[in-house]
Formats: sequence, structure tokens, C-alpha cells
Amino acid sequence: MDLDIRSGKAVKNIVFSFLLKGGSILVSLFIVPITLDYLNPYEYGIWLTLSSVLSWIYIFDIGLGNGLRNKLTEALAVGDLKLAKIYVSTAFFYMAVIVLIFYFLYLFLHYWIDWYSILNVDVIKVPDLNSIIILVLSFFCVGFLFRLVGNVYMAYQVPAVNDLLVFLGNLFSLLIIFVCSKMTAGSLKTVSIVFSVVPAFVYILAYPITFKLYREIAPSWKWIKKRYFGTLVSLGGKFFVVQIACLVVFMTSNLIISNLFGPQEVTPYNIAFKYFSVLTMGFTIVITPFWSAITEAYTLNDMMWIRTNIRNLVFVWAGFVLLSIAMLIISPYVYSVWVGAAVKIPMSLSVFCAVYVSIVNWNNLFAYMINGIGKLHIQLILAVVQGILFVPLAIWCGKSLGVTGVLVALCLCLFISAIGNPIQCWKIVNKKATGIWNK
Repeated sequence: MDLDIRSGKAVKNIVFSFLLKGGSILVSLFIVPITLDYLNPYEYGIWLTLSSVLSWIYIFDIGLGNGLRNKLTEALAVGDLKLAKIYVSTAFFYMAVIVLIFYFLYLFLHYWIDWYSILNVDVIKVPDLNSIIILVLSFFCVGFLFRLVGNVYMAYQVPAVNDLLVFLGNLFSLLIIFVCSKMTAGSLKTVSIVFSVVPAFVYILAYPITFKLYREIAPSWKWIKKRYFGTLVSLGGKFFVVQIACLVVFMTSNLIISNLFGPQEVTPYNIAFKYFSVLTMGFTIVITPFWSAITEAYTLNDMMWIRTNIRNLVFVWAGFVLLSIAMLIISPYVYSVWVGAAVKIPMSLSVFCAVYVSIVNWNNLFAYMINGIGKLHIQLILAVVQGILFVPLAIWCGKSLGVTGVLVALCLCLFISAIGNPIQCWKIVNKKATGIWNK
């Protein structure tokens, strides 16, 4: 693909993604006070923790989604539509197998899992927790399969379409919760069902539309090839390990806070986290189109384009750091307008949220470039080290510094990748990567 075409496609997707992600950010900001008004802080904290835990199921694709994204991009870059169709058909088939195995395995183990102890929830306050989890998990699994549609759009370098699907899921969830808050009494079960059913339904509807647009790669039984599953998983397996390690670092925070301080303390943590995560979402909008563009450029040996865009993205990252400082200064006013006086958020929590998002954005800048190239060995090692260190460090810092300590632990762990990822990226794009740096 011509350099200008590739860059132009990335810019167009960034613009459309900003509009759609901007809409998603607004929706997510409105969801917080509406849901808080519908539930009490204790129930809201339970839902936040539960949704974090259930989102763990997204790692059980053994990296198949990201493997499909990279391999499909490579096939499209060289115009091999037959290979592209094989990858899509094989990925959807084996994803369905994985989902069914996981779901029925959980149903078998469900009666031996004590969610009340895991989430530190009072059985008297939430007597139907187990039935809520079964319902939510069922729809999470359905969405899990059909989310592969998003990887197809990203392989075609139109991630803005995937952003549209996410936006629609969030928007319809908000509207339904708003109606429920006006017509029914607060219900944790209602909130759980809405936020799991609606996004899954959006992806189900997107499936036939997607493969009407891209009929040439539509999944078909006769194009399922077992040997290509190994090709997808050989790369996807590395993504899988990285995902597990990142899951430990990013998704266990709510669980640790709930166990150390109670579900009610998850609420202020998540409000501050959600506020500053606007910057993470914004920066992700900028870098997402470059993942598949990097895959294509690397396949075609266009290193100059890669180096130029990495340099430009570093300047964009610096701009987001300045935005984080501005958001920190006005955060007390924003909290008071956003959620009122019902939830108190310490300034120390906001400070480390700002530090955290700056480190995450820096790491993601280089991780997305490396992911696009597919040289994941260093990233895998660093992610595993971070995953091993985080839980004991978060518990120790939490006991010493309170809820803010969990964020301190996050920042310390992520600093490891903040050093390693840029070094590997520089070596690869300058063709100086050897040994472990080139795996």
C-alpha cells in the first residue's frame, strides 16, 4: 500500500474514532451518576468488582483474536483472499469451541466457587449473587465469540467501525438503565443483565452485516483448516500469556480493594480511575489504527514509515501528559459536579491516577508497535514479571497506604515495561534487534 494511502487511512480512522470514542466517554460519564443513583455505593462497588472479574473470560481465546488480527492483515497486505478466508473461518470455529468448553466447565465448577468470599459480599445484602453471575457469564460468552467481528475491521484498518459497535453498546445500555431508574427500584441484577446483554446483542447484529460487506472472507465450514489454527495460536499464544499477565495487573485491583477495604471503597477508586481513563481512551484512539498499519508496513519492509510515525506519536504522548496535569488540577471540581458529595475522593488517589495513565499510554505506544510487528517475546517476559510482582506489592502497599497504595503498586510494576518496550521497539525498527530482542 502507498505510504500516503496508509497514513491517510490511519488519520481518517483517528478522526472518526475520536468522535465515536468521545461519544463513548460521554456515555460512560453519564452512566456513573445514573447507576450510582439507581444502586447504592455498596451494590455499585459489587458490580464494578464483578464486571472486572468476569472480563477475565476475554483472555480465554488463547490470543486467537489478536492472532487473527495480525495474520488477516498480513494476508490482505499481499492480496491473498483465500488465506484470509481460511483464517477467518478457522478463528470463528475454534473460538466457538473454546467458548462452549469454558462455559460448560464453569457450570460444572460453579457450585464449588464461593463468590461471596471472593468478592467479600454480605449474603444478606445480595442473596441472589450466584444467579446474577450465571446470567451475566452466559451473555459475556456470547459476546466473547462475536467480538471477533471487531478484529476483522481492525485487520482491514478501519478500527473506527469497531469503536462504533462499542459506542452503540454503551449508548443503548445507558438508555435502558436510565429508563429502569425511572420505572423500577434499584436492582443489581437488572444492572448486571443490561450491561452484559446489550453489548453482546450489538455484536450479534453486526455479524451478518460485516460478512455481507466482506463477502470474500465470510466464514464457511469448508474453509476451516485445523493446521491454520496452529498458525493463529503460535502468535496468539504469546498474546495470550501477555493478556493473562496484564489481566493480573489491571483487573485484580478492584478485587484487592474489595477484600482489603470492602466493596464500598471500590466506588471512589473507580470514579477517579474512570475520570483519568478518559486520557487512556483518547490515546488508544490515536494509536489503534497504527497496530494493523504497522503489520502491513513491516510485511512490506517499510521501516521509514514506522520510524516516522513512532516519533510523531511520542510528541502526541507528551501532549496527553500535559492534559493529565490539567485534569488533575480541576479534578475536585469535576468530581463535585459529576457525582456530588456522596463519594469522597482523596487528592492522592487522583495524583497517582494521573501518573498511572501517563505510564500506561507510554507503554501502549510501544506495545502496539511491537504487537503489530509480532515480536512479543520481550513483552511476554516483562508482562509475566509484572504479573508476579503486582498482587503481593499491591497488598503490601494497600495495607501501608490505603486504597492509593494499590495505584502506587500499579505504577511501580508498569515502570518495568516503560523501559523495556521502547528499547526493543528502537532495536527492531533500526534493524539492530538480535537474539531475544528479535523474537
